[in-house]
Amino acid sequence: MLNYLNKILMSNYIFKLIVFIITIVFLQNHSFSAVTVLGKGDASLCYQAAKFGYSGKSSVKHCLTAINDIAITKKNLGATYVNLGIIYNNSKKPDDAIKYLNKGTEFQDTIAEAMLSIGNSHYIKKNYDKAIEFYDKSLEKGLNDISAVYFNKGLVYERLNNVNLAVDYYKRAIDLKPQYYEYFEKRARMQRTGEWVN
Repeated sequence: MLNYLNKILMSNYIFKLIVFIITIVFLQNHSFSAVTVLGKGDASLCYQAAKFGYSGKSSVKHCLTAINDIAITKKNLGATYVNLGIIYNNSKKPDDAIKYLNKGTEFQDTIAEAMLSIGNSHYIKKNYDKAIEFYDKSLEKGLNDISAVYFNKGLVYERLNNVNLAVDYYKRAIDLKPQYYEYFEKRARMQRTGEWVN
């Protein structure tokens, strides 16, 4: 009986560990999504800052300078609003992020990405129902990276202690991007050997 109980406890521990590792993997790969800006200048620097997860004042300054540039194209303006919103989310300033992301929804090329990031803002604010609402809106608007929505919804359901739905959405995300599973396996090996420190 004691052996059976140990197996159950160990499988529960392994399940929680798997969910935790998958969460970290996807956070690292999706939290810094950015809308591509081609060319040089402040709009491109703003994009790079959003892409790599920066959150500093200089990143915000590049974005604001680009937004005020009279030569910026309409497409790059929409992208820069979204990228600035992402940078504010990275800074844990979701209200500032929403202000600029709402401007990003005014442009056809960036509306889906803006909706996804507004969902992330609500996630940061722990307004989980709104987060799900905006994740779903991003899908409706044609978001290219559907796996990001599935993963983010998994995070929300995990926060709401609905493990079954969380795991279901994590699995959907992995089905769309199997390379994340390889990363998960590598990370698990590194944790077992002590090479990975959280």
